[in-house]
Amino acid sequence: MSKPKSTKYRPKINESYKDANVAFMNWLSQMCTMIMPKRFAAVLGRGSAKTTDIIAERLIEMAYDMPGAPIAWVADTYSNLQKNVLPSIMEGLERKGYKEGVHYILGKEPPKFKQSELEGLDPSIREHFWKPYNKLATYKHTLIFFTGLNITFGSLDKPASLAGRSYVHVIGDEVKYFPEAKIENILRANRGYAVKYAHSVFYLGQTFTTDMPNTGRIGEYDWILKQGKKMDKEGILRVLKTAMVYNECVQERLYYQAKGDKEETAKKLRTELRWLEMWKTVRKHKSAHNFFWTASSLVNIDILTPDWFIDAINTDLGDPEVSVLGLRPQLSSGERFYANISSDHFYDDGLNPRYDFGIAEMPDCRELKYLDRNKAIDLGMDFGNMISMSIAQANSKDYRILKFIHTLSPNWIPEIAKEFLTYFKTQKEKTINLYYDRAANNYKEAGVDLASAMKKALEYEADGKTKTGWKVNLMSLNQGNIGQFEEFVFMQELLSGSNPKLPKVMIDRFQCKFLKASIEGAKTKIVQNSKGQSITAKDKSSEKLELERLPLESTNASDSFKYLMMRRLWRNIVRVKPKSSVMSSTVR
Repeated sequence: MSKPKSTKYRPKINESYKDANVAFMNWLSQMCTMIMPKRFAAVLGRGSAKTTDIIAERLIEMAYDMPGAPIAWVADTYSNLQKNVLPSIMEGLERKGYKEGVHYILGKEPPKFKQSELEGLDPSIREHFWKPYNKLATYKHTLIFFTGLNITFGSLDKPASLAGRSYVHVIGDEVKYFPEAKIENILRANRGYAVKYAHSVFYLGQTFTTDMPNTGRIGEYDWILKQGKKMDKEGILRVLKTAMVYNECVQERLYYQAKGDKEETAKKLRTELRWLEMWKTVRKHKSAHNFFWTASSLVNIDILTPDWFIDAINTDLGDPEVSVLGLRPQLSSGERFYANISSDHFYDDGLNPRYDFGIAEMPDCRELKYLDRNKAIDLGMDFGNMISMSIAQANSKDYRILKFIHTLSPNWIPEIAKEFLTYFKTQKEKTINLYYDRAANNYKEAGVDLASAMKKALEYEADGKTKTGWKVNLMSLNQGNIGQFEEFVFMQELLSGSNPKLPKVMIDRFQCKFLKASIEGAKTKIVQNSKGQSITAKDKSSEKLELERLPLESTNASDSFKYLMMRRLWRNIVRVKPKSSVMSSTVR
């Protein structure tokens, strides 16, 4: 009787393999990379590497699978694309060995080569080496890979950059800000080029990511959660199992290749290619087309470290079940400090399509559709570790908050002044009416006059001598204190639209994204005043959050709105009678 054969594990390479490039990827990112579905939708917590890992891997796969193909990348605002999304994707590509100027270029025409110069290239990329298959009228909004895959960037506040073109794949970031109707419009451009690219599983696909939508906030939508019903778990598991076998085949081939065993390497390569083909085949089956996943920040605990989560929970600020676990509770109107804020107070056509600034260009105030460059500008400012600036202008019909600018510590007054001056360099009437907290005046006695420091930073260059041409009027000198209960009552009347003596407030949904989030997220709390009465106040505990969370999650930005609107003239129209204690937070 023969002895049973001992179990033999498949050989694998390790870190000592001479060509091994060791890189960390959390388990969710690894799983998504192995599945690579046609339609990807994920609701992921803060710091989960959704852009730097998951989307970056999908882009790299598309670059090789669809050389020359046009795809679209959409965000809520174009400035968010430039300041946040693009740096994240470039960081992700850099980590994976893809460098700007070598493997891709941004916002400019790709280099051209003679046919003779391409002879030595792999046939799979030779045809579209730095050459998109589609015709591009402009390169201002593009990122182009060396394989010819080209991304056109667009946003909800700048839809013209995507208009009139066809794409084979659409990527959407922060899609909780996308109304479902706008998603449908964007996906209508997902069409064409079937003869060229229908072979790819990514053809006419989508990649949508966001953090958990909070439908209690105006302008956040949870349609992405419907994508879970479309996923066929059996089909996805079939792809994952196939990917695991394929991965083992790659490991075996590399193992024998490292040993210099050419015969065994050739055998393992044939096996690897068979499983690669099977992996592509199962991904193309309709049962594997849709993938949906929700996850908290815990998926990236190895990078964020356990202490990060412990601190977030122990601080008891900003709803840890929301920020850590990815659960977004609905904030009822009765809890809102600005209870009468509604969709009627926001507009989404604030950019002038005549001024089409590219992805690598810095826009200026000419892009603001409702800005009158021949009129003075109003600024509402709040100082602190986050300096907030609400920028506004009145017209015959309403009072528009045109743009919001902020800076975080250690950046201070000179930095936010420079950002304002750079953006508004083409403004013709260079007069500013500055509204601010009374405390900014009070610091004067201590030798730190923030209002005057802001005035000087706007009127003079960094050398303190050269004039910028701007004149700043300090509008809050000798102004009395604005109590939170007075603010509460004033804002209810202002935003109700019931008082014809008060302006109709309109806020740019996209250019004032952080202000919008701050106003909508501000909560009430009940406190005792000096007379022992219970009054309604603004809960400002969110201002103790970590620095990077302040713009979207704190009440800081809303205070700049308060100082802008609660000027003497309008405060006197709304006379608050303090005899009232606790009142309803909704004016009907």
